[in-house]
Amino acid sequence: MKPASVFARLVVLLLIGSTVVISPQCLSEDSVNYSKEIKPILAEKCYACHGAIRQEAGLRLETRELMLKGGDSGPVLVEQSAAGSLLLDRVSTQDTDLRMPPEGEGAPLSSEQLDLLTRWINSGASAPQEEIPASPSQHWAFQPVVRPQIPSSLLDPSAVPKPLNPVDAFINAGHERHRLKPVQAASRELLLRRAYLDLIGLPPTAQQRQQFLSDESPHAFENLVDRLLASPQYGERWGRHWMDIWRYADWYGLGAQLRNSQKHIWHWRDWIIESLNADSGYDQMLREMLAADEFYPTDQQKLRATGFLARHYYLFNRTTWLDDTVEHTSKAFLGLTMNCVKCHAHKYDPIAHEDYYAFRAFFEPYQVRLDALPGETDLEKNGLPRVFDAHPDAQTFLHIRGDEKNPDMANPVEPYLPSILTFAALDVVPVELPPTAINPALQPFVLEDRLQLAQAEIVKAERAVVAAQERLDQINNTAAIQSTVSETVTDFIVDEFDALDAATWEVGPGEWAVEDGVLIQSQSGAGRAYLRTKKQHPQDFSATIRFTTTGGDKWRSVGLAFDVTGTASGQNIESMNEKMVYLSAVEGGSKLQVSYKVTGNQVYPPKAAKAMPVLLNTPYELTIAIRGQLVNIALNGEHKVAYELPVGRDVGVMDVVAFDATVKFDSLVVRSLPANQTMIAASSDGDVNLPVTAAAARQAVRIARLELAAARLYPEVLRTAFAAERAKAGLSAVHPTDVQERAV
Repeated sequence: MKPASVFARLVVLLLIGSTVVISPQCLSEDSVNYSKEIKPILAEKCYACHGAIRQEAGLRLETRELMLKGGDSGPVLVEQSAAGSLLLDRVSTQDTDLRMPPEGEGAPLSSEQLDLLTRWINSGASAPQEEIPASPSQHWAFQPVVRPQIPSSLLDPSAVPKPLNPVDAFINAGHERHRLKPVQAASRELLLRRAYLDLIGLPPTAQQRQQFLSDESPHAFENLVDRLLASPQYGERWGRHWMDIWRYADWYGLGAQLRNSQKHIWHWRDWIIESLNADSGYDQMLREMLAADEFYPTDQQKLRATGFLARHYYLFNRTTWLDDTVEHTSKAFLGLTMNCVKCHAHKYDPIAHEDYYAFRAFFEPYQVRLDALPGETDLEKNGLPRVFDAHPDAQTFLHIRGDEKNPDMANPVEPYLPSILTFAALDVVPVELPPTAINPALQPFVLEDRLQLAQAEIVKAERAVVAAQERLDQINNTAAIQSTVSETVTDFIVDEFDALDAATWEVGPGEWAVEDGVLIQSQSGAGRAYLRTKKQHPQDFSATIRFTTTGGDKWRSVGLAFDVTGTASGQNIESMNEKMVYLSAVEGGSKLQVSYKVTGNQVYPPKAAKAMPVLLNTPYELTIAIRGQLVNIALNGEHKVAYELPVGRDVGVMDVVAFDATVKFDSLVVRSLPANQTMIAASSDGDVNLPVTAAAARQAVRIARLELAAARLYPEVLRTAFAAERAKAGLSAVHPTDVQERAV
C-alpha cells in the first residue's frame, strides 16, 4: 500500500469518527438503546392492544413510524419532547380511567421504565428502520388448505432417479434447493424393520424377516406395507398417539359416584382404533366425534365417537366441564390454546375475549348419558357413553374477565367461529332427530332384552315356589316323625361353674378362676386361652353356653371349639385340627363366625360369617347344633347361621375358648343331638333365615306364589308400556321390519 493511500484512509476514518464523537445520542449519558430497552417495554405493555392483532383507537406501536403516524387521537410521539408526547402521558397519568395498560389488564409502568421512555423521547426517539409486522391472519397456519403444485422433477421423465411418490418430488426439490445429496437407499432388511416398528410398533419375527427377504418380486415392499396397514396392531399403535392428543382417560369418582369422564368410555377407545384400521378420513372422524349424535343419531357404532365430548364431563361444576371442552377441542382440532381468551383477548393470536364464549356456545346445550346396548340391561356392567343436546335453547353469557360469578346477562352470545378461522358463512340449521334417538329406550332390542330378563325372573320365581313348598313338606314330615320317634338325650356336660371340676376340665393357657359361681378368664392379648374336656364329645350334639365378654385388646373373641384333636401336653396347638364357633367383639368388624382348622391352617369362610353388633358387658347365650357336616347357630334364641362344613368330622374333644378376651362364663350345657331334632339346611348363599315353623313355611309358600304371579304378569306390562310410549312418539308397534333399528 502507498503512503498516500494510507493517509487518505486515515482521513476518512477520522472524518467518520468525528461524526460519531459529536453525536449527542451516542455521547450523552441519557442515551437509551431502543431495541434493548424501549421495545421490550412496549411489547410487554402495549402490543396486546396496539399491535398487529388488534389496534385499539386505531393505534399501532410496533415501530417508530407507526408511533409518529398515531391513531384516532393523532401522533403519540413528539421527537425530543416527552412532555408533548401522548404516549408518555397515557402511561404515566394517575387517572386510572385513562392510564395504560388499563386497570386489571396489566401492571402500570415502573418508575424505571417511565424514566427510560422519557429519556428516549427527549434524546430524539431514535430507532432502527423496521418493517411493519404483518397481520397474524397472514400466517400460514390460518390459511385455507390448498393442494400444492408438485415440483416438475416428478413429471420430468429424464429425472434420474425418477421419484416414486409425489412426496419424493418435494424432498428432491428441497435437496436441490439446499444443494444436498440423498443418502444411499436403505437395505431391504433395514426397510423391513423400519416398516414394522413404524406401522405396528413391533419388530418382525424371524419367520417374517425370512419371508420378506426371500420375496424378490418388484412389489414386495408395497405388499408388506399393505399387510401391516391391514393388521389390527396398526390401529392399536397409532391409536394411542391420537388418544394422547384427544385426552382419553377412564372414569374416576368416589366409590360408585362418577366424578369425571364416563363409565365404559373404552367404547370410544375402540372406535379410535377401529377407525384407523378402517382407514377412516380425518375429516370423517372429526364429524363423528363432534356431531355423531346429529349426523348418525341411531348408529351406535358411530355414536361411540362422541366419547370425545363425554370424556370432558365433570360432576361438580358445569363451567369447569365446558372450559375443558373448549380447551381440548381447540387444542386437538385447531392447534390453538384458547385458555387465555376465557379472561381476556389473546395476546398472540387474533382471537377476542368474545370469541371464547361464542365457541363455548356450540357446546352449551350438550349433556352426557349412558344408552343401553343389545344384550345388556345393567348399565353398570356395560352401556354406551355418548352426548346429546339436552337443552337446545340454553344460552351462553360472557364471563367478565373470566369470572363465572360475573356473567354479562344482558348480552347472550351466539355461536360463531373466530374470524381468523371463518372461511365460509356459518349457517346453523336445526336437525330433526328420530324418536329412538331422543328416547333410546324405544328401540326394539330394549324391549327384547327386558322380556328376556323378565322370563329369567319367572324361572327364578318358579324355583322359589318349589323350594318353599319343599321346606314346608320337610317341616311337616319332621313334625310327623317327632310325633312317633323319641330318643334318650345323653348329657355330656352340665356345668354351672360353681367350681372348676378337675374330672371334667384340663386347664390350658390363660388365667382361670371361679368367683361367686362364675368362671372368669382374665388374660387378654393376642393369644388363645382355653379349657379342654378330658373326654370326647358326642359326634352329633347341641351346646348352649352363656357368657359375658368384659374386655380385650382387639379381637375379644369367645366361643366353643369341637372335633379338637391331639392333647394339650407336648403338642403345639397350631398343629391340631378343629372346628370352632365364636362371637367376636372386634371394633369395626364384630361378627358370629364358623371357622375350621386343617393341619394347622385356620380357614374363615365368608359364607359362615354373620356380621352383627357385639357389645361388651352384655350377656349372650350361644346355642350350637351339630349333625354331621351341618352346623346351626342361634344367638339369644334367634337362628343366625346354617353352614355345611366342607371338611370331614374328627373324633375329638371340646374347648371353651377366649382369644384376646376377658370373659365371665355362667354355664355350659352339652347334650347328644336327638335324631328327630329339626335342623335348618344351609343354602348356596350360606347364612339364610329359613322358616322354622309350619306357619312360617306356609306363609313363605303363599308369598312365593304371589311373586310368581307378579313375575308372569310383568312381560305383558312391559309390552303394553312399550307400545304406549312408541305410540306417543309417533312410532308403530314393534314388528320384524324394525330389526333395522337394532344397531350393534
